[in-house]
This record gives sequence, C-alpha cells and structure tokens, in this order.
Amino acid sequence: MRPLVLDAPTRGLAKHLQTYRPATFDEFAGNISLLIPLFDTMTNVVFFVKDDKACYRLVNRTLIKRSGFKNKQALIGLTPEQVFLSSQGKDYLNQDLRVLKEGRDIADKLELHSYASGQLGWCITQKIPIYDTKKHIVAMVGISVDIDEDNERILRKHARLASVAQYVRDHLDQKIHIVQLAKLANLSQSQLERTFKAVLNMSPIQFVQKMRLEHAIRLLANHKLTVTQISLNCGYGDHSAFSRQFKQFTGMSPIKFRKIHFKQF
Repeated sequence: MRPLVLDAPTRGLAKHLQTYRPATFDEFAGNISLLIPLFDTMTNVVFFVKDDKACYRLVNRTLIKRSGFKNKQALIGLTPEQVFLSSQGKDYLNQDLRVLKEGRDIADKLELHSYASGQLGWCITQKIPIYDTKKHIVAMVGISVDIDEDNERILRKHARLASVAQYVRDHLDQKIHIVQLAKLANLSQSQLERTFKAVLNMSPIQFVQKMRLEHAIRLLANHKLTVTQISLNCGYGDHSAFSRQFKQFTGMSPIKFRKIHFKQF
C-alpha cells in the first residue's frame, strides 16, 4: 500500500477539513468516526483526532499497536506525553497546542517517531485545526504516514534518483546543495522536487535530512564517539546546530537518544 499523505484522496480530505465547520466537537467526532474502520485497515498510517486539550479522542488501530496499548479505549483521553517517550511526548504536546491555540497547520513534516513500545519509524505528518461554526478551534486531526523503508528497491527503478541518493550517502560529512543534486540528475530543481515527492514521498531536502539523521543514529550506537565528532561526520559545522535538528526530528537530544536506545553495559 502506498502512503496516503501525498495522494489525491487525502489531499481532498485535508482540504475538506479546512473548510468544514461543525457545530460542536461531538458532531465532528461523530462524523469522522465513520472513517475509523477505513483507517484501521492501513498499517502504514497513524490517524487521530484530539480535542482542544490535545487529548486523543479518536484513534486508529496502528496508533494503538505502536503505542503498546491493549485497545483504543486505553488510549482515549491521554495526551502525547503519556503515549510517547517523555521528552518527545512533551514536544508533540507543545506542537499540538500551537495548532489548537494558534491555528497553525503542520504540513508534510518529516518526523522520526519513537513510541513507548520501543518502535522507531520515519513518517510524514499533517496536523489540521478544526473550527466550529463560531470560528473557535474545537479539535485537531492528525495523519502520519510511514515513509517506505524499501527505498533501495524503489530507487533501482529510477536511475537518476539512485545516482542522487548515492551521492548523498557518499557526502554526508559535507554540505550538500540541491543545485548539485539537480545537476547530477540532469533535472531542474523543480523537476527534482516533483520527482522526489512522486517516487519517495519526500522532498530532496527531507531526503538529505533523513539520511543524515539515520547516519547519526548509527554513529550514536558507538559510545566512543562524542556528539561533536558525530556532528562533523554528519556534515554539521558545530554540534549545537546538529543537536537542534536532531531534537527537531526525534524530540530529544542526541545524548538522551543514546541513553534510551543505546544503553551502555
């Protein structure tokens, strides 16, 4: 199953939700609940509705499974802090509150989710505030779609992108400019952007960021390397810039990520 987030049906749903004005939260939740059986069938999609306090009110089966809960009812009423690892959960809660309090949409955001169950996974996330008939935000809809992990298989069918991907892998310790990548693929920057999104469901910049962060995570498993050394190996000029971006994607600092996922014995 291909990711939904960039497909026409999901784009249409997002557009509809941005203009739909229910009278109450309950009316909205009642209507959206009709879609839950559909989202329950999608193992690569996390779907949820939260109330104005950022508490889960509707969730699909994939979120339940990854969160380590037994059933949907066990998750209803909880905030992200109670579902994700502490620091990441707090960041997600703050993100949710910005959507709910300020009406800020989140569109096509690349994230590395770290669930309480221990599962890690890259995804593209959308979050949309829902307004009632009085123009008050009463809810938020979120959709996170997994990025296909079998990129090698996909890239074998696309020689131009395969050469770009290999160049990125070979130069992770250096600055990488999109102009270089477009020239390598013999495409314009806009063509490269469209091709990346059509084939890998992410932009060229997101692809580079993902590759850097994956490399950083592999290096974090080696406790002999300092964060500064890892940041240089991943193409960052200083460790503070690396730490900021790492936290942006994972919800925690490199040091905390290492402590949680790569315990030293």
